[in-house]
Amino acid sequence: MTRIASVVLSLLLVICALALVTSQYRAREFFAELEVLQQEAKSLEAEGSRLRSDLGRASQPAIVEAAARRLGMRAINPERIIILPTSAADAATAALAPGKE
Repeated sequence: MTRIASVVLSLLLVICALALVTSQYRAREFFAELEVLQQEAKSLEAEGSRLRSDLGRASQPAIVEAAARRLGMRAINPERIIILPTSAADAATAALAPGKE
């Protein structure tokens, strides 16, 4: 009986040792993956900061105006603006208003 018990205990010891080695290996894999993902997160955060900075610069009126000029756009001429009515009641009001064409 003691021989069977020692064999069973030996097998359990080998199984536990293999489980320990496997768990340590997986822990190292997860740690390496964590470091890669942390580097990626830092990179994405830096890119996000850069994009926020670019957006801030691009939303400045002088920058928008310069880009519009490069695209061949020009300032609006108030004399060429035509306001269209949005409903029938607005159309009647616009027709009765003095000084309108």
